[in-house]
Amino acid sequence: MQYRGQACDVQEVKMDKKQKVRFRLPEDFYLPEKAEGWLEEKAAEGLFLQSLGRKWAVFIKGEPEEAAYMLVPMDPDDMKGPAEQGGEYKKFGWEYVTQLRRMVLVLRGSRGQCERIQELKGESIYEKLLRKLKGSAWGLFTPFIFWLIWLVASSYLMGYGMLLLAVRGYCWVVFLGMGLCGLTQAGSWQEARLVQRLLREMEIRFKKELRGSGEIKARDNTETGGIPTGRAKAADILFRVMLIFFTVCTVFGLLGGINAAVSRKKLVLTGNAAAYEENGWKEGDFRMASFLKKHPAWETLSPALIPLNRIQQNETLEYRVYTYKGKDQDSYSLVTGSLLAPVQAEVMQYGKWQEGGNGRESTLKLEYYQTLTPKLASDFLKELGRYYMHWYKGWVPEKVESSYFDELVIHDRGLHYLFARKGNQVIFAYYIGDEMLSDHLPEFEQAVETLGGG
Repeated sequence: MQYRGQACDVQEVKMDKKQKVRFRLPEDFYLPEKAEGWLEEKAAEGLFLQSLGRKWAVFIKGEPEEAAYMLVPMDPDDMKGPAEQGGEYKKFGWEYVTQLRRMVLVLRGSRGQCERIQELKGESIYEKLLRKLKGSAWGLFTPFIFWLIWLVASSYLMGYGMLLLAVRGYCWVVFLGMGLCGLTQAGSWQEARLVQRLLREMEIRFKKELRGSGEIKARDNTETGGIPTGRAKAADILFRVMLIFFTVCTVFGLLGGINAAVSRKKLVLTGNAAAYEENGWKEGDFRMASFLKKHPAWETLSPALIPLNRIQQNETLEYRVYTYKGKDQDSYSLVTGSLLAPVQAEVMQYGKWQEGGNGRESTLKLEYYQTLTPKLASDFLKELGRYYMHWYKGWVPEKVESSYFDELVIHDRGLHYLFARKGNQVIFAYYIGDEMLSDHLPEFEQAVETLGGG
């Protein structure tokens, strides 16, 4: 099917491809007559369209001409690309310029040498294109869907809640990913909205021309087929709200990333007994010097916090490198910080010793946190339990009475776990060996007392 309109007259356009300028699209660009008129005005100023986006149009500078532009829909059933479909209009005096979301073609012609004609294969072409756009509108919700899936999977399947991520300093990655993904989707959604409105208006213009209404004029918003004003405003409000949300997520993510980059961090490998003496605190590191000035107790305390040989009550124990699946795992101590927990430490120790000709091995993992408030520490203790022991699955160990700790949970059956809180301090221990952690509470109390008092 074809429809024809006015003829146009101008000479061939000459352009300097090295000179490009960018202009924001006018508010009424969704009206095809207004869009074409705006592009023709730019051509009269010597600016010729090169590409289109959701908000911007890129022009190439050249000699002012009275060029003509025409917007036509692409055929969604045609396997040809935009340039090839646009080339089909060459016989009518048009040349392909660019496309918008592979749904709307932009053609340029010379007045007097081109004919306004649109080759269509049935009126349903508009409905087919609009159906393809529906998925783009839902794309704005993709980051929300990701967020919900992550919350469900982490909180109820793995026990890895937001507080645990925030305290450990990894939450900024989630926020940054969420924000950037959302902003990208928001831009795509905005472009889809522009194309949707353009297609609606082009469909109305097409129906008018079929009825023989003569010269095509800008619509007066009374023709059937447009988007209701109420729905359009609601969509715009939703877009603005979600854009603000994703922007805030991006800002939080960037701030968290900056905090993680400048946080005090020190890693000490303790794969052998002399590792601490050889690779202890280096005060030449300005971040570590600042940390030790604020927390002097850490300067005299081994990064290991509680040596494994004290738990094993065996001074002949040696730290070792543990080989797991062909890879060496060093014993280590790590000290760092985050916004919600300015002081953090993590220790992993592998030990072995000989006794009666038989080699024995033990493992101790210990984590220490100082959070901003005791309430935050209490909530964080629960998330540690959910993550390491799945407390949320209908079983929570009974708390142990303690004259020192505010909260204390010890599990000494099979594997050994200890969760304890003193004010805003939290300590967690995971141990594989022959001892009972309940028999070594003085060592944990001493560590918390020393570090908290520093």
